[in-house]
Amino acid sequence: MPDFSEIFQKSKSNSIIYKDKTLVLTDKFPIENEESLLLSIEKTNSDCRQGLCVNITGYCQQEGVIFKQGKGIRMLFWEDTTLKPVTLKIFSKVGFVHIYNIWEDISHMGIKSVDYWHHGAAMIVEETENGRRYRCNDWHPDENFDDIIFTVQKIKQ
Repeated sequence: MPDFSEIFQKSKSNSIIYKDKTLVLTDKFPIENEESLLLSIEKTNSDCRQGLCVNITGYCQQEGVIFKQGKGIRMLFWEDTTLKPVTLKIFSKVGFVHIYNIWEDISHMGIKSVDYWHHGAAMIVEETENGRRYRCNDWHPDENFDDIIFTVQKIKQ
């Protein structure tokens, strides 16, 4: 299997075509200021702990709590702690958030870190009603794109 990160680097793009499939590292999900998103992890299938990141230029609110740090914040949601759908209200004037998959890496010394965008990492993005479904690979290159499958949907207000 190819190292997708090398293909992405050579293309100098966030998007590549691999075996007639469009693969991306991160998705620019369009959203209006004060619009809400519903995040749902559908399935995971990996030896690594899987998750997703919503990278916001601005801040957000989850269950009445404001998450704000500098000019932006990265909200991380993990398969073992996000057992039910999560609603995020987004406060941003840039018109989008970045969505990408993450996984937990544990070093040979037992140190945990969040990893993304290298080796086999890539996502297939499918349009759904009010949002998108993401079929993702973590660092290990394969053609299954099922290490984590999740949806992001706009909530009609």
